[in-house]
Amino acid sequence: MFIVLALLALSVLVFFHELGHFLMAKIFKVKVEEFGIGYPPRLGGFVFDNSKIKFFRGQRKKKFSSSRTIYSLNLIPLGGFTKLKGEMGGDESPDSFATQVWWKKALVAGGGALMNVFLAILLLSFLGLVGIPRDLSQEDLNTVQVISEPKIQIGAVFADSPAAQAGLEIGDVLLAIDGQEFSQLDKVQSYIQEKVGQSINLKYQREEKIFQQSLLVSTYDEAFQGQESTQPPNDADKGFIGVFLSQTALVRYPWYQALGQGVSMTFSLLGQIFSGIFLLLKSLLTKQEMMGGVVGPVGITRMISDTARLGFIYLIHFAAILSVAIGAFQLIPFPALDGSRIVFSLVEGVRSRRFRPQTEAMIMGLGFYLLLALLVIVSFREIVNLF
Repeated sequence: MFIVLALLALSVLVFFHELGHFLMAKIFKVKVEEFGIGYPPRLGGFVFDNSKIKFFRGQRKKKFSSSRTIYSLNLIPLGGFTKLKGEMGGDESPDSFATQVWWKKALVAGGGALMNVFLAILLLSFLGLVGIPRDLSQEDLNTVQVISEPKIQIGAVFADSPAAQAGLEIGDVLLAIDGQEFSQLDKVQSYIQEKVGQSINLKYQREEKIFQQSLLVSTYDEAFQGQESTQPPNDADKGFIGVFLSQTALVRYPWYQALGQGVSMTFSLLGQIFSGIFLLLKSLLTKQEMMGGVVGPVGITRMISDTARLGFIYLIHFAAILSVAIGAFQLIPFPALDGSRIVFSLVEGVRSRRFRPQTEAMIMGLGFYLLLALLVIVSFREIVNLF
């Protein structure tokens, strides 16, 4: 059931992304040949013909006019597309994408990402009204309503640290240390800092399961001895297990603050994601290694499924984060992504002339096949790791 829910949630996010392209194209009177959910082969769909909705199965029936937009449902559920007239060149009609002025092309190409950001604002604003997971240290407790029991949660795990080696993960909830329960974050931190060289027993919760794990408390310097690491903290000689802890709870904002918080959280997420993409590319170019990991459709579906088990609020929250991530990823100026279309459009504006359709089609095609190869490799690895 949760896998079906995850596929549905992912399809909704893709639908809104493609809806952004669709609406921008309609605003600028660019012909949309097909608006599809999922990837072919086509299962069926409908067209608006003479003010009536006409459904069909499989490929489109010949009796429908070719000037009508096809709204299709396709077999492979992990994606979607908006097929624009002339997007690969070769069509000089007034309603062709290829003949549009550069700024219209840029807006149509960026419409998907804009819709993803808009959707995230709506979702986070809605959660602000009903309850959203937040770090309490970042909130003014005089203006927000805490509606759940605060919990101490792992927000980050340092690579190669004692916590990472013990298998702790982001999102784990700390229940007790050495049988002692804590309600205040600073007391947890003080307890760990005083246990240098000693073994501690952590009791923590992941989803609905309870785990216990012993690990040795080291210092920051010991944990990263001989390794290039980030700037050590001032208390680098104190106890360290390699996690960033925060005290979290569901909070509710007054109605007049919810929208502002939704906007603020969305653009904060956008900045963090762009920063992460920059660091990933920097690591790839300077060290020829991939910092962190690349997640494909299988991994994303599994993450959504796991989040759905925590409850509706957490599913919506993750969907908002994922919506921003999809928009940010699509803005990368790599051929076949929306960002490359925007770059092509901006360069056209500077040059005051269009690219040769054959050149643009060749670059886009090469990028598409490279992305497809990466998708296959990542998905194969994720499927293998499931077993």
